[in-house]
Amino acid sequence: MTSAAPAPLGSMNGTWILDKTRGQPSMRGYLETMGVTQLAIEAHEKGEEEHDTIHIIEFANNTFTIKKMSRVNDLQLELTLDEEISLSMPGDRTKTIIATSDNPGQTVKIISRMPTINGMAHVIDEKTLTREQNLLVLVQKLTIKNELNGNEHTTTRYFIPYHGELPDSAATAKGTDGKPVKGRRQSDQMEEDDSTYL
Repeated sequence: MTSAAPAPLGSMNGTWILDKTRGQPSMRGYLETMGVTQLAIEAHEKGEEEHDTIHIIEFANNTFTIKKMSRVNDLQLELTLDEEISLSMPGDRTKTIIATSDNPGQTVKIISRMPTINGMAHVIDEKTLTREQNLLVLVQKLTIKNELNGNEHTTTRYFIPYHGELPDSAATAKGTDGKPVKGRRQSDQMEEDDSTYL
């Protein structure tokens, strides 16, 4: 008797919610590597424990768009694959980002270089679509290296499909006309110990 063929993998396009029961849902190691204060890390952890983290992803042609909604911050980023962009940050600082993909819709690698409290950090955010029996799972492997002291940390998080209502904070992930803002962080202010990540 022949076994049934595995279901097609599909695409990571859609809405995903952080699975807090597996992997390392806490961003403590990432934030410590950035040099963020313990007080800010504890506040970040409390916010993510009490509220869901949701990612909305869309691959269209050669463009990758992600909205990240959580209690801690709201982000939206639109990137053209293989094209680096520069984002202005407070204090005449600059963050560079580039996204690449060997298989658009199923894998994406986002490489960033950003200023931190005590120097610069190099971040690689790899998202890979996998299937566990009948469930699609989006695996995020987030590696950060502090260029000043050489400290490095990798966080692995798991996201599963989400079909519920979006939180009210989703409204802040759009511009005043309700449309996405390209290459911009959606918040009123970026703090010095900011935990920007995707």
